[in-house]
Amino acid sequence: MGRASEGVVEEIVWSPRLGAHLEASRQHANLRRVDLANQMGVSEETIRLWEKGVVQPSVQHLARLISLVALEAADWPLRSGPPPELSPMAARLWSERDGRGITQAAAAKRIGVPPTTYAGWETGRTTPSDALFGPLADFLGTTEDEVAGLCTAPFVVDTSGWPPLGQLIGSRRQALRLSRSQLAGMVGVASGSVAAWEVGTRAPSAKLLPHLADALSVDIALLSAALPQGLVTTALGSLIRTRQRELGLLSSDVAHLVGTTEATVSRWVHGKSRPTPRNLRRLATALRMPHARVFEAIGGGT
Repeated sequence: MGRASEGVVEEIVWSPRLGAHLEASRQHANLRRVDLANQMGVSEETIRLWEKGVVQPSVQHLARLISLVALEAADWPLRSGPPPELSPMAARLWSERDGRGITQAAAAKRIGVPPTTYAGWETGRTTPSDALFGPLADFLGTTEDEVAGLCTAPFVVDTSGWPPLGQLIGSRRQALRLSRSQLAGMVGVASGSVAAWEVGTRAPSAKLLPHLADALSVDIALLSAALPQGLVTTALGSLIRTRQRELGLLSSDVAHLVGTTEATVSRWVHGKSRPTPRNLRRLATALRMPHARVFEAIGGGT
């Protein structure tokens, strides 16, 4: 099956070409969209969106698709850009090293620092000292002033609109300069799980709480107190979550289809803000529902 392990599948960059590959594989397996949808536990519309390259299947759905329609993942392109949520300096170092096709150890040698020191810079966990701005400027082909600017730019996690647990996780990630994927690796889950905890679509299990508390350097009691106490109570939030489950869409998929951010969708779900009429129409289209039904959920008319 090629590189079909979960860690590799998660780094796939979904595109219309891959969607067409999925469609061709489905047809080769003599499956209709509705047949595949039934076996996947999603809607036929979700299969169509995957095949058009509009939204990306989750890691779990990709693994299931590979087994159902014999997808060959060996030629799928991996993520070509830097990992998400890196600080400006870390992203610049990653891009420079990737462009040269060299290892972290080779980059560290050219700058004149230990590999562990360079690794800390590229992951955003540490920042170069002033004394190393010169060697870094030479390595990056820029000026010391630009290096200084890259080093002082903050690592920011936008927690606006997230529920209490998400705000706690996000604020600690920002303080520790951890990306979602880095935190996920420390806890032993997929990065999508961390995203779901932050926006409030899922909560960590009891057995994961000690690992999460250790990774974030917080008291487990603080995490427990921030756990969601119940389901989403707003009518619009319940509607969005229900349709997400029915269509097999992630919050990031809904945000992409509406043309907004994941944090904004979270604010709508939890009643922190209301979509504009224009965004309500886009939301209705994304959720494949009559516009009137979505307008009714916020107590409005058409």
